[in-house]
Amino acid sequence: MFKSLKTMLVALAAVVLMSSAASAVTVVSAGGTYDIKSDPLFIGTATSPGGPGSYAVNFTSPTDPLIGQANASVTINVFGLFTGLTMSWVDTANPSNVFATSAILGNGLQTTLNTLFSSASTSLSQTLVFSWAGSTAPTNGGVIGFDFDVSAVPLPAGGMLLLTALGGLALMRRRQTV
Repeated sequence: MFKSLKTMLVALAAVVLMSSAASAVTVVSAGGTYDIKSDPLFIGTATSPGGPGSYAVNFTSPTDPLIGQANASVTINVFGLFTGLTMSWVDTANPSNVFATSAILGNGLQTTLNTLFSSASTSLSQTLVFSWAGSTAPTNGGVIGFDFDVSAVPLPAGGMLLLTALGGLALMRRRQTV
């Protein structure tokens, strides 16, 4: 009993240390190019002084294939200032080739948009584009903005790690009952 408790505590400590080591955040800027695997989280703010507009950031992937995920959330105060707010993953080499697009929801709800970075089916270089049909200039003279984040989702590696952990727990349990 004590041995399995000790093993579980060591495993928990390792998980906590690994999760704290992977807490880097990269702030992106419009027109920049970023490796989607270089950090676990990218975050940015698109701003508009009024009228229609767009904001684009290019992401590349050295891994083939890789799922990319973009999340955008807009508070109810900001949502009323934008009309026709959308986000899209488009091919960097051919911007008319749109891989996925979605309207950004308001009221603090998060909109998620996935894409696949793959040389076979789409592209290893994609641009995340935010566009709006119109926006109202803020009354305080500043600019209005909304936040978004982009992350790589290495599902196959995470799945194998989970299966290995569950298999190890099953073996430990079997050893205890024998």
